[in-house]
Amino acid sequence: MIDISATVGSQSLSIYGYGPVASEVSLIGIGVSERTNSLDNGYFRFSNISAQTYNYPELCLQAKDIENRVTQPSCIPALPVDDKVSFEVGPVLLSPTLSISDNNLTTNEEVIAKGLTTPNSEVSIYIAKSQNQVLQLVKTANAYYLPNYQIRSKTDGSFEFSLPTTDRASYKIFASTKVGENLSAKSTTLTFIVISRIKSFLDWLWEFFLNNKTVLLIVLELVIIIILGIMVLKQPTRRKKITKKTKEIESIKEKYLKLLDSRTKTI
Repeated sequence: MIDISATVGSQSLSIYGYGPVASEVSLIGIGVSERTNSLDNGYFRFSNISAQTYNYPELCLQAKDIENRVTQPSCIPALPVDDKVSFEVGPVLLSPTLSISDNNLTTNEEVIAKGLTTPNSEVSIYIAKSQNQVLQLVKTANAYYLPNYQIRSKTDGSFEFSLPTTDRASYKIFASTKVGENLSAKSTTLTFIVISRIKSFLDWLWEFFLNNKTVLLIVLELVIIIILGIMVLKQPTRRKKITKKTKEIESIKEKYLKLLDSRTKTI
């Protein structure tokens, strides 16, 4: 939960919160563009934010971690400006960052998803799966939604977990962090597909030939030459079979004529 507290006496706006460790945190709004860095515990703060109009504009916070992964924007609605009232907004909990090394996986392949958040915090992993390649985050016969696969971030704020690769399917995953009783916004949603090793090899082969068309033409020419060679080699065998069959027919015919001739003489 984000608190907004007001103090009578002077005009100012301060925003504080927690996000991925040692990240660059941006504060963006109409007429506002500020940056700061989160500390080793994920804490950040923007003080004395100025307003160009009679309202503080809607302000959005977003962090970029040391591996250039970004959080989802977290936005604060517009607040009124008063010469004698100071506002303090927080704590704003930024989402974790999340990444995977590849989004095309094979069955039973070991692949790790990694991310960054506040240190020693509870991270909830959400997974949606579809076996028919049409994925929905709803309750259907072909898709299911698994929240609360929970892990804990390390002292440096990093976390990792293995991706499910047992079944051939399409998956979507995202994460959120819990600090105390407060949940952060969800991370960027990532998509990956698990396919069989045979299909993976065929896809690789097809892509290889598409990128190397000269090699494809050479292979096709070799296949045609081999097929023609096999056909040529089979021709003498066919002739031999035909010649042998013809001789057998001629022999039977000759015997029949002799038999017919002997009967004629007897008569």
